[in-house]
Amino acid sequence: MNILVFSTLWPNTEHPHFGIFVRNRILALARRPGVTIRVVAPVPYFPSWMRGAHIPEHWQRMARIPEIEFLDGLPVFHPRYFNPPKLGMSWYGRWMAAGARLLVERLHAENPINLIDAHYVYPDGAAAVRLGAALRIPVFITARGTDINHFTRMPFIRPLIRSALQSASGVMAVSRDLRDQIVELGIDHDRLAVIANGVDGRVFYPRDQNESRRMLGLEPAGRILLTVASLVPLKRIDLLIKAVSLMGRDDARLFVIGDGPLRERFENLIRENSLTDRVRLIGSRNQAELAEWCSAADLFCLTSSREGSPNVVNEALACGLPVIATDTGGVRDLIGGADSCRLVSTDITPEDLAVEISQALKALPDRKAIAASARRSWDDAAEEILTFYARCRITSSAPMDRKANENG
Repeated sequence: MNILVFSTLWPNTEHPHFGIFVRNRILALARRPGVTIRVVAPVPYFPSWMRGAHIPEHWQRMARIPEIEFLDGLPVFHPRYFNPPKLGMSWYGRWMAAGARLLVERLHAENPINLIDAHYVYPDGAAAVRLGAALRIPVFITARGTDINHFTRMPFIRPLIRSALQSASGVMAVSRDLRDQIVELGIDHDRLAVIANGVDGRVFYPRDQNESRRMLGLEPAGRILLTVASLVPLKRIDLLIKAVSLMGRDDARLFVIGDGPLRERFENLIRENSLTDRVRLIGSRNQAELAEWCSAADLFCLTSSREGSPNVVNEALACGLPVIATDTGGVRDLIGGADSCRLVSTDITPEDLAVEISQALKALPDRKAIAASARRSWDDAAEEILTFYARCRITSSAPMDRKANENG
């Protein structure tokens, strides 16, 4: 089966930690016998010659991404597409499809594509559906979170999302919550499956806590809170920082892994609350180091206002780390059966969160039992994906006519 993966959620040389959850799922799929993968990860166009202090670094980095690179043994293509920031969102799907069409046509001519596997419904999935219709290739779309939780609330985007999902041969959701929202959009159950994320058990597994702390240069004594999140509003890192400020000075230290546009705001909040010795923003980390942090910590905290199925929770659990998390999206599915883990309301105050964290730190978790609750692998997910393709009558010799694509 020759699969074309289509998604902007893919790591590249400028953003090596981006879209790891998509990459891991696709690598597991590529390991299945008879499966060939090529990746098209579109990039917004920005002229490489434009440099200077007035140009945001984000856009300069976009310009430096090569047109093709080989990552993890897979060919990854980066066609450019017109994407003016904060303008014309309802056109993003069309612009992305237009930017990628010549490349996808060439790849299809070189080695016929059996199906397009798109991740993120809008604009990625909408663009993939346009390409699939033009080339008469079945398209599968995976919904991952914000694309359904947030974008469907936008009156001009909601119908575009519904149209893309209705045109797809199959739709996958990473949580039951996302599935239920997709059903409300009028998508037939027969073309819909819940396929949860997995964990790379070769990386995420319980380690000796003291040894992990030694490797990270941390003191062996003291409680450590850990969160892994982009520094953006919906992750509500400020809520967590305020909660820590209300706890005793000797209760715990907080380490925040991740980066984003709110970093400076959080740094100011840390200084204003005299927390520089108790809260640290340590930036992005690779998967191997993240696993050491999960083993070194005493409690993982997730305070998001909305989520799809956050894989950082899966990874923390696989290391035996207890989790306290807001009850949003697919989080309940992840920690519902794990001992020493607790859900809190998305409306929780910093004061109540401080109390919940303090109580969680008093527990004596069975870290091996917690790790056992997160044994689902990416290979398990890949097997379910292939089963879903077969259920939708997609094989390596699938008919490539438009009618089959439209009827799913």
